[in-house]
Amino acid sequence: MELTPAVLQLNAAAEPSRLRLLVALLSGEATVGDLVSVLDQSQPRVSRHLRLLAEAGLLESFREGRSIYYRWSAAGFESGIVNSVAALGDSLDPTITGDRERLQRLSRQREGHALRRALRAGRARGLHATDADTVSVDLIRGLPGAVRLSDTLHVGCGSGELLRRLLPESRTVVGTETSGPLRQVARARLREAGLPRWTIRDAQPSALPFEAERFDLVIIQDALGTGSDVDSQKILSEAARVLRPTGKLMILDRILPTDGELSPRLGALGFTITRRQWLPGRAPDRALFLATRGENNVTRTGTND
Repeated sequence: MELTPAVLQLNAAAEPSRLRLLVALLSGEATVGDLVSVLDQSQPRVSRHLRLLAEAGLLESFREGRSIYYRWSAAGFESGIVNSVAALGDSLDPTITGDRERLQRLSRQREGHALRRALRAGRARGLHATDADTVSVDLIRGLPGAVRLSDTLHVGCGSGELLRRLLPESRTVVGTETSGPLRQVARARLREAGLPRWTIRDAQPSALPFEAERFDLVIIQDALGTGSDVDSQKILSEAARVLRPTGKLMILDRILPTDGELSPRLGALGFTITRRQWLPGRAPDRALFLATRGENNVTRTGTND
């Protein structure tokens, strides 16, 4: 790092309220309103502190509806400041302990409210661990380390259960989910993991707001069977766009064993299916597929696609 940005970061962090914000955000992204409640300060004052931290490159922000979320930036993680902030977060300082307890209490309240909204709306997908989560995690853990321990995108992440399991052994995890209540549940559960390198975004599977070749592993869950063939191909094309050339594509969806459409759709994008597995159930209609670019050997488990 050069001298000028180092001085900016140190100056930005060298203030009690801004240090408290940095510690609070070590557990993951939070809204300005939530951080106002944690610090028990006025919204303009907290916003000014956040802006200074963002200008120094330690934080970044994004908007979702009427809320603005702040989180640690990649540059912030690469700075030496994060180690000192983490040490402060692990301390028994009464102010930091109080902040942590308020944030945990607020997070639990947000999760409970979001759960009730999701259940009322009939959007209970992924609220509990499933066989699909277990099989998916086991398969991912068996992938080469360069892929398994890198950057993961989960399209249709639901309540974030799969991402929560992957977070401890990943560099970063990103989830997209169109249901507002499920996004809130996912954020609460990932925050409980105590690791900051995650984000949950509101995004359509066919229009992902990420640059090309950003991820080593892309998981598409319960998105292909909800629209037309054209929509499904758009979703697959978007996944291919954001996946690195040597990355892996995982598909978890309700696909019948007799459905032969997936292989040619993936083939048109340069992918070969390397594993097929139908998950346990009364009817073999829920499947997990793993695909890569440029591989000729195909491993089949269960019924053929």
